Amino acid sequence: MTDASATLLPTRRDIVIVASFAAASILVVLPYLRGGPGFFMDDWRNLARLDTVGWLRSAEASRFASRPGAWAVETVLYPLLRDHAVAWVFALAALNAGAATAIFVALRRFTAEATSLAIVLVWILLPNHTSMRTFANIAPMIVGLTLLAIGVILMDSGRLIWGSVAVALGGFCLEVMMLPGLVALIVLHHWRKRGTRKEALIGGSIIVIATALMLIHPTYSVAHATRGTPAALWPAHFGSGLTTVPAIAWALSLTAAVGILLGLYLFARGQRSTRDAPWLVVVGLAVMVVGLAPFILKWPTGYRGQADRTFVVSSVGSAIVWVGIGRLVWERSRALAVAGCIGFIAAMTATNITYQADWSRAAQETPAMLRSVACRSDSSPPSNLAVGPTVPSYGGVRALHQFFLDDATRVVLGGPMTFVLAEGEQEWRSRPSNLQLTWGELVKQRKDCGN
Repeated sequence: MTDASATLLPTRRDIVIVASFAAASILVVLPYLRGGPGFFMDDWRNLARLDTVGWLRSAEASRFASRPGAWAVETVLYPLLRDHAVAWVFALAALNAGAATAIFVALRRFTAEATSLAIVLVWILLPNHTSMRTFANIAPMIVGLTLLAIGVILMDSGRLIWGSVAVALGGFCLEVMMLPGLVALIVLHHWRKRGTRKEALIGGSIIVIATALMLIHPTYSVAHATRGTPAALWPAHFGSGLTTVPAIAWALSLTAAVGILLGLYLFARGQRSTRDAPWLVVVGLAVMVVGLAPFILKWPTGYRGQADRTFVVSSVGSAIVWVGIGRLVWERSRALAVAGCIGFIAAMTATNITYQADWSRAAQETPAMLRSVACRSDSSPPSNLAVGPTVPSYGGVRALHQFFLDDATRVVLGGPMTFVLAEGEQEWRSRPSNLQLTWGELVKQRKDCGN
């Protein structure tokens, strides 16, 4: 065996680190497993298509045009895992462990291994991307993030073209990956002197052309985009998006503000080594910016529940920032840093439990409601029957929409069932009382219906 080939083999230390990522990815979803996992929104469509149009078309044809990478991931995973919710949780945990490993290998090329390890473990623990652990339809986004990290690794190894191909493939899973990949290519070529100018131009062209192809068939029409607000971005990464306790949210937000300002000040004063805390703060903010920039035409409408998939890239940046702040505190008071670390872990663990309880409740109540409707009406409710007064949303988690009702009933009941999911009290109360059923009443009656 040559020395070159030997360096490609993982060491015992590498295996232990990867195993720790896998263990952490499973441990962090134990609350969701205990509460009961399930399916949400688009999942119902993909699962229903397995039996209506076949496994090869389980992902919609429109997905092939708008996000071909996502189409490929869904076409493999949904037929393989089907409606086995627990298997999906472990599959998502495995994908997240793979993403964590790729991010770690990428970070290790720029900063100390211990720092890289801390960043990845913080990222796994952060609750501001809970949907990536609980929502089966998010699987392509995790694959896209992994490919983005692999692209950075290849680029920093001097393989700019192959790295750009990996970024493009990640972008085909979620177009958000394109801009961070292009920025990484430019930075690594000019700052780290990776590759030739010709290779950089070819690599950049690959990413730009892939982006143009995605724009030809956009997943969402800009004209119909729901406008959110950038005001959601700060709490999502540094405040109330990380805890439901206002006092803790305030303390986290203040700590982050002071730490970021101090990091920027020290960076401006010349502390720019990749092993310095200020460098981590600046790089983390940069990752957040390039990860969020693609959403400028559709800012996040919230920072909990299904909305947190918006932070698939930026949550990595916030993890880098938090570790940078921790390093700043460590350099000034180790006792304070240890106490802060313990408190941070406790707060994030508690928030994960709370957020995952929201996902579990939505997942469990939806099938119970559908079975109760079928039970009360002998599987043939009046088409104008309304269940309401609204569809519950727990912490920003909603499992069902009228658009997916037919698919959900096929999966849960074995056949389609038609009625109305009321979107507001006026729509619900405008019907005769014999055509009104409350969501809560149906869920409570699940035992009577054998649920």
